[in-house]
Amino acid sequence: MASAYGIHLGNSSACLAAYSNGAASVIANDAGDRVTPAIVALNGSEWEIGLAAKSGQALSKVIIKHNKRLMNCDWSEEDFSYVEAASSCRIQNEEKLTYEFETSETTQYSNPDNIATKIYAKLFTIASHSMSNESDLKLVMAAPLYWSNESRDRLVKCAEIAGFDVLQVISEPAAALLAYNVEESAEDINVLIYRLGGSSCDVSIAKVSGGFITVEKNIFRSDLGGQCITKDLADYIAQEVKQKWKLDPQESRRAMQKLLHHADNCKHILSTLSSAHVFIESLMDGVDWSQNISRARFENILSAKLSAYIEPAQTIIDSFEGKIHKIVLCGGSMKIPKLQSAIGNLLPEAEVLSGINPDEVIAMGCAREAGMLLDVPEFNLHDLNTEVEFLGKDIYLKYLDQTVQLFKEGTPPFTQNVCSVEATNDVKDISFTLHEHPESEKFAAETFNIENLNKPFTLKATLQPSNVLLQVE
Repeated sequence: MASAYGIHLGNSSACLAAYSNGAASVIANDAGDRVTPAIVALNGSEWEIGLAAKSGQALSKVIIKHNKRLMNCDWSEEDFSYVEAASSCRIQNEEKLTYEFETSETTQYSNPDNIATKIYAKLFTIASHSMSNESDLKLVMAAPLYWSNESRDRLVKCAEIAGFDVLQVISEPAAALLAYNVEESAEDINVLIYRLGGSSCDVSIAKVSGGFITVEKNIFRSDLGGQCITKDLADYIAQEVKQKWKLDPQESRRAMQKLLHHADNCKHILSTLSSAHVFIESLMDGVDWSQNISRARFENILSAKLSAYIEPAQTIIDSFEGKIHKIVLCGGSMKIPKLQSAIGNLLPEAEVLSGINPDEVIAMGCAREAGMLLDVPEFNLHDLNTEVEFLGKDIYLKYLDQTVQLFKEGTPPFTQNVCSVEATNDVKDISFTLHEHPESEKFAAETFNIENLNKPFTLKATLQPSNVLLQVE
């Protein structure tokens, strides 16, 4: 017996979902939280993962954050500098990337793959505890759209070492659409997927046709993320402290670390409540800080950068010629109501799908994919990542004095089109011809005897990988 799970491991957090009884649901961790911080720390001689690593950042604790950035085989110097600045361990970049965790008790060395494995092991433990009986833990994972197959394989290896049986790796935009069952749409639709995570932003436009998902356009920004909002909120609190106590927390790295930690918690609270209380014990020079922050104040702070968050979405919308029917919001930072409304206002006629918590969307889509794969027992699960060729040109059908567009460019294979054919009773045979353009020469033809068929009759056309199958009914 096997259980289906989905995981989205981001730069800042990880989410685990399970699929059972025809629905996907998020599994809470041992602290009762539905999302686990993607942070690993060495505290003394013990490893801490998740909330334990994030909270109570003692002087003896050495922390690594945003490890996923360096799991990408094509990481840049910007990625390296970002991870190094956010973490408190040393990172050596010689022949291989090496993390040096040095505490008062020990010095240990690690690398991005080992850190990712520790996070997956934490999620594996959570998944194991959620099961009522022993079974194989089948997993579908999500990876950024721009990652290479080599980078995806590294994620798979880490998850398998942790104990999971990985079925498939899908792109984050595809997982977001699967979470909302968008691929089941009876009509061809275009969907805007806006993901704003802790340290990056992705905007994609995907076409959904006949159950296939095709990403038409994508913009990736590594300079936009929720950490920008957290920093602005921390700077605001620092100015309030400076004004009251004539102390500047921005001059102390330790004080700013405390401020950033509490500002991040405050940001998440204000995403759902109208106010949040910030209390920081011994912020600096023995001074405690206590302050209430309203959502109105938070949104006022956010307004300064609102145009920057809208810009990639506006750019991709302007470059796309078709109509966008739906918007899917995902990523932890998209929980902020003001950001949700700002993106929704770009396309007033589009339906905004926001019924699932944004930082759970991708994991839910992965879990649903895993569940669907296990529901088809005869399906070959050995090689699910295959390339599919889509139709490169329009195909037109001519018969009698009619010309119809049978299949549009970009149509996926095995799509069917049914036409109703009118013919007089004295017509015994009809010849159907296929063309790449209404005025071009035919490239295929088929003649059917319709003498014994009811009038009108139907013609069913099926697009196959190398031809078009015509059948009369």
